[in-house]
Amino acid sequence: MTTTVVVKANHGWPVRVTPINPKTGDVDHQGQVEVVEKDTERTFHVHSTRDLLIHKIQPDEIEQPPAA
Repeated sequence: MTTTVVVKANHGWPVRVTPINPKTGDVDHQGQVEVVEKDTERTFHVHSTRDLLIHKIQPDEIEQPPAA
């Protein structure tokens, strides 16, 4: 059975969604890490072979462009 998860990045910060193998806890390399940009939403699916790690990216985790 598949479960639908909607991630809404509504508070000005992007959200990182990482697929995880529920049996091993390892990153599921069949999928890819995706970022839901701020003020948007995306739909993901979980099932018997995929869990999701959902992380709100904090301001100090956002890469800054190099200084000129």
